[in-house]
Formats: sequence, structure tokens, C-alpha cells
Amino acid sequence: MSEPTRDALFAGELVLWQPARGKGYRFNLDPALLAHFAPRAAHVLDLGAGCGVLGLSLLFLGKAERVTAVEIQSDLAELAGKNAEENGFQDRFEILRGDLRDTTLPMADAVVFNPPYFRAGAGRIPPESGRHIARHEAHGTLVDFVDSAVERTEGSIAAIVPHDRFDETCELFVARRAGIARCREVLPRENTAAGHVLIEARHGATRRADEPPLIVHGEEGRAFSPEVRALLESQKVECGGV
Repeated sequence: MSEPTRDALFAGELVLWQPARGKGYRFNLDPALLAHFAPRAAHVLDLGAGCGVLGLSLLFLGKAERVTAVEIQSDLAELAGKNAEENGFQDRFEILRGDLRDTTLPMADAVVFNPPYFRAGAGRIPPESGRHIARHEAHGTLVDFVDSAVERTEGSIAAIVPHDRFDETCELFVARRAGIARCREVLPRENTAAGHVLIEARHGATRRADEPPLIVHGEEGRAFSPEVRALLESQKVECGGV
């Protein structure tokens, strides 16, 4: 693995080592949005953790007391452990290296996941195998992620999926008796079509709350909207009782 880069979230307070550009999967804005959307829980299971960005964000924001993360790529799992240590979360963050389909996963109070967005064979195949595994259903489909989540918690399941897979995701949850409790569309800009959707499912949920859309960028340029900017400037919270 090429020398990773040292990056950060939340006004530089959460340090995150990740693969160098062009050498593997690098996180984007989605896990930060999902970390803010997910409800608080004592023990959270993170499926497909990458470099640990989502689980560590939950710890940083005080949304979890403890996180168990599973990641199939050895280099990313190693970086996740390194990131936990660098941020002082090594006693509250466990990384399991393996395929979520055949790894023994613990029961948790909640589950989160940011799954591969593209079906196997769909979309442009990245030249780096790490990005291909993270972005395409090469080692686990959306069905596998939903199945694992539903089986490992009786609490909340929070995820972010492409808008064109929203209906499919809802149907998968409902078929497993996990109703959609909340959802929030993520729009690139105001008055544009949604690109992604934040979803919270719960066992037995019968009513869905549609929250106001989350606008990522302002009217022009790449500057973030006031809401997203505020999310990314969040300060560390010490998690008390959840």
C-alpha cells in the first residue's frame, strides 16, 4: 500500500488516515452526513467501515459509546485501527477484518452502513481494486447489508443510499419487518433532484417521517450550504449515558 494521507473531519478535530489518491477508496461527505442523521445508541455496529470514518464520527459526535466495525479490505481495516488510536478511541472501537457475509458479528443497539452504491457490473469500474470493492457489489450486495443489519439489532438501522435505490432499500427492510421510521433526501443544490437518501429503519415501525431535504451546496461554486458547514464544524462530544 502506498503511503496513506493524513486527513481530517470536523474542523480538523477528527484525524483520519486513508489511502493516497488513486491508490484505494477515500471517504467522501456521506459518512459525516449519516453520522449526524443516525440516532444515539450505546453500542453501534458499522458494516463496511472503510478507514473507520463513520464509526469514529459517531464516537466523536457523542452518538455512540462503543463501535464495532467490520471491513473486508485489510489495508482499510488497518487504517481504521490506526485512526481509532490516533483519536483516542482505541478502547471504544473494535475493528473486525472480514466479509460481513461470513464474519461472526455481535448484536448491537444500532447498526449503520454506507453500502457499495453500484450493482455488480453497473457503472464505470474504477481501476483500483480498493475503490471497486468499496463502490460496487463485489463482496456483498444491498440485500446482504440489509440482512446483516436486521439480524444484528433490535434497534435502529441508519443508512445512506443513492436515490435510485431508495425504493429498493425500503422494500428490503419492509420485507424483513423493519419499517422505515425516517428519511431525508440529500440534494446537491436547492431545487435539484436528490442524489442520495438518508434512511432510518426500525423493527415494527409503521409510520415514516419525511424530514426536510438536506442541501449540500450553495447556489454557486463548491461552497457548502450553511447547514452542512455547521455539521462539518461540529465539536467533539463526550458520550455519557445513551
